[in-house]
Amino acid sequence: MKQTYKNVLIFLFFFSTQIYAQDQECIIYFKQGDSIEGYGLIRNNKIKFKISKDSETDSWDFENVYKIKFLGIDIVQTYEYVKLNSSGNPKLVELVVDGEVNLYRMEKSQDFIKSKLKPTASPNQNITSLPNYAYSTEQTKDLYYLKRKNNQYATHINIGILSNWKKISTSYFSDCDVLVKKIKDNKFTAYQIKEIVEYYNDICYEQ
Repeated sequence: MKQTYKNVLIFLFFFSTQIYAQDQECIIYFKQGDSIEGYGLIRNNKIKFKISKDSETDSWDFENVYKIKFLGIDIVQTYEYVKLNSSGNPKLVELVVDGEVNLYRMEKSQDFIKSKLKPTASPNQNITSLPNYAYSTEQTKDLYYLKRKNNQYATHINIGILSNWKKISTSYFSDCDVLVKKIKDNKFTAYQIKEIVEYYNDICYEQ
């Protein structure tokens, strides 16, 4: 079961990477209500779009477009422009759960500089390790955001062992006592934020 779950995550990772790297069949949705099908990709928070593979590429952003839907063989992924805070422009983030409360995911990359060490002989013949050269590595992290339909900004919820996800989630879903109790009783973990949002939309909000 764990291996199957791992394989799914690997597939989604490479599918997401392809969206950024090459044109995919998609539908873009304009703020005025129109939509158009074609081929597109996401680059630098903008949508590069063309009607056909041989046509010219146009660039769109949050001024005119509010979401893009990529159409894969077995999977459909939607990205929406969302205000993550009171400052800055809306960001294109992946819509993971759609409902009264939406769950969004944004992949963030960080570069880390590391020093390569090699043994070096000192004058007294003791062996020490001195920095030889530096190299950078890139690591990615998924950031999750919650947003109600009537809210202007999304709420960031930290995911991880040392995060304050439980405090944020119980406060955010405080109008659903049964869900709050499940979170406090560890019926849901930090890595089940998708299931938590689905539970709220299906059980709490529908009541």
